[in-house]
Amino acid sequence: MFRSALPHLQMFIFTFVIAMTFPIGKQLMLEVPPMMATWLRYIIAAVLFSLLLVLTRRFSLPTKSAFLRYTLVCLPSLLYFTAMFSALTQTTAFATSALYTSVPLITALLVVLTSKHLGKFSTWAALGLGFIGALTLVIQQASELNTGVTWNSGYTLFMLGCVAMAANPLVIKACYRQEDFMVFTGWSLIAASLILSLTLMPDIAAYDWRQVSTNAWLATLYLAIFATAISFFLFQKASVRLAPEQVSAYIFLIPVFVLITGNSIVINWLYTIPALMAVCLAMVLLMRKQ
Repeated sequence: MFRSALPHLQMFIFTFVIAMTFPIGKQLMLEVPPMMATWLRYIIAAVLFSLLLVLTRRFSLPTKSAFLRYTLVCLPSLLYFTAMFSALTQTTAFATSALYTSVPLITALLVVLTSKHLGKFSTWAALGLGFIGALTLVIQQASELNTGVTWNSGYTLFMLGCVAMAANPLVIKACYRQEDFMVFTGWSLIAASLILSLTLMPDIAAYDWRQVSTNAWLATLYLAIFATAISFFLFQKASVRLAPEQVSAYIFLIPVFVLITGNSIVINWLYTIPALMAVCLAMVLLMRKQ
């Protein structure tokens, strides 16, 4: 029973950690350029995993075919976080967390395209219910705080990132070959770090790192350790054991966590209670789709 519940617990923790990247990432973007922040979080996470692999005697160079798989695995999340950090310079944490709830629906559409199987109506109904509930929570909070949202290129870029993230569970399932998850996650982070380092080498050398404040370094460490290293490990393990729609269903909780942990919370229970019930019902229905 515990083993069957473990992937769900891993996804719950992953969801909470990712929810924190919206407000923390927004603050970090006020000080550090988006691509520099993306490179920092990946390079720190890759170094930590490399040390862990060495200490546990699991570090060994992968074959060319294995490294290609690790590179493919890293691309969806790398594209997503690059889009997210770039978008947060023009968007709000509330609005991006709302748009992120479209990921489960996009994942379901990708499953249909790859499997040529439409699936059950109840699954689509649950995905729609969860999306509406999660979106209502954020819209209600934004209206209570009088924070209007004007669509701009940042939101378009973020939506492209969401499409990449929606493909993540499918790519992981296709590329996993029963290897140790520490190795699987570690080398996917190393591959992403190499891609970013080669791409950004001139910018990294030219950037004045002395201007980065202590708070920005702390935010970067959080994003590197929790929202990259640990969350990648949890997400990849859960993605192998759960259906793609189930994995993405946890994303409906992200706006809930963003609101709960936000600095200014104004709750209108008339909208909040039905929205929370819709999110919970959607998740229960999707969890039964094993």
